[in-house]
Parts: sequence; structure tokens; C-alpha cells
Amino acid sequence: MFSHEFYALVIITLVTVITPGPDFVVVVKNTVGVSRRAGFLTAFGIATAIWVHIFYSIVAVQFVATQSALIFEVIRLLGATYLFWLGWKSLTSTAQTLETETDKIQSSAFWKQGFINNLLNPKATLFFISIFSQVIAPNTPIFLQVGYGVVITMICLSWLCFISLMLTIDSMKSYVHKIVQPVEKVAGIIFVSYASMEIYNSYNLHFL
Repeated sequence: MFSHEFYALVIITLVTVITPGPDFVVVVKNTVGVSRRAGFLTAFGIATAIWVHIFYSIVAVQFVATQSALIFEVIRLLGATYLFWLGWKSLTSTAQTLETETDKIQSSAFWKQGFINNLLNPKATLFFISIFSQVIAPNTPIFLQVGYGVVITMICLSWLCFISLMLTIDSMKSYVHKIVQPVEKVAGIIFVSYASMEIYNSYNLHFL
């Protein structure tokens, strides 16, 4: 019964991490402006911060689900609305350049920069609350929810390190620039479709 959750989570996480956002930008900045190692360290900082979001999302959703079914449904609808907005933004976005400049900072600070960038990003908060309220059922065992967190972290870390690697190979830079925009449009379609279906189902269940 949890295979549906797993596949949905993998797809949503994939299309989220490959869509340019604050984490993507800071990794690109540090890779292009400093070095591949700087990009990797930034990515590891982001991956560490993800676990802060995972922890409070699991605790918050579990608490609300056991205390108030109505509030939980409101959170689910808000989560679906956020995913819809994220998809619409991807569909209507214009092409952006990936190469931006960054100040030279000490190597030991790149991990911290990635950590803080993700931790203080309100979009990351909304994303994880959406995932743990919209995709993952409240009765899913905690150990599985933690396992989902590992999957999310590995997908994010792998993608950001891959981008950092590609941007330091001259022959691959142009390909990275070319695929970002089409991938963002596909991500938008997936998010809008998924969120629309969830909002429609919730409306039919509770209001019809």
C-alpha cells in the first residue's frame, strides 16, 4: 500500500530539485565562481538542512492528524495549492542564465552557506509540509517516513552534485543550459496536474 506513496514522492522530489530555485542557484554560484569542491560542500550543507525540515514536518503532521481531522484537511489543501502554484510558476517562467558571480569565501564556509540557504528558505518549509501532508498518509510508519526522508535527501544531493560536476566540464556546460528550461516546463505540468487532481478529489469528498 506504500508503493504509491514512494513513487509519488520520488517523482515530485525529482521534478522539484531539477527546477531552478535558491538551492540550485547557490550551488551554481559557488561552483562557477569558486570550484567544483565548493559546489559539493554547498550541496552537502543543503542535504543536512533537509533533515531539519523532515523532522518538524513529521512531528507537525502527525500531531495535527491526531488532534483535528479538519485542520489536517486544510493543511492538505494548502499543500496541494502550493504545489499548483509551484507548477504554474514553472510553466510561466522565462529562461534564466545559470552563470552568476559569487564572492570568494573560505572553503569551510561553503557547507554552512548551503545549510543556512536551505534552512531559511520558506519555499523549502512549504515543500516539506506539502509532501508530508499531501503525499504521505498519517498512518505511514515512522520508520518508512524517515526512509522517505533518506530518499529525498539522496535525490537532492545527487542532483546538486551532478550539476556541480557538469558545470566544471567545459564540454557539458552548454547542455546544462539547454535542458533547464524544458525540464522546468515538464515539472510545471506534473505539479499542476497532480495538485489539480488532489484539490478536485478533496472538494468532492468533503463538499459534494
